[in-house]
Amino acid sequence: MTSRARLFDLGLAALAAAQLGASAWLVPVGDRVALRGGESLGGLCWFRAVFDLDCPFCGMTRSFVALAHGDLASAFRFHPAGPLLFAAMLAGFVAIMMVSLRRGRPLVERRRFLLAFETVAVVCLVLGVFKMMRS
Repeated sequence: MTSRARLFDLGLAALAAAQLGASAWLVPVGDRVALRGGESLGGLCWFRAVFDLDCPFCGMTRSFVALAHGDLASAFRFHPAGPLLFAAMLAGFVAIMMVSLRRGRPLVERRRFLLAFETVAVVCLVLGVFKMMRS
């Protein structure tokens, strides 16, 4: 068990917590996302700004925010992989916290965790490409 792997685990957990927390903090307003005060975040995708096309992950933030606020139908509409990635991030965060508290072997050193991580990433990318082609 390496301290570098433990730090990497904790870094992944921190990123997941930040993403999930931001999703709960932001507010869904129709087909956009706003700050608590009602200010729109606007279009944040550089790919869309440059190429005028949706990227494979366009809609993921709106999907996460909708899901964090209990709107599963909108979450799937914004991005079909959003709920999968949201659930994977939540499960990963919980798993890392449990392993850390028990002082177990870091997840990044476990082949099954890496395989699950890679599988979720590929499924999200494939679903995103199909979504992109439909737009």
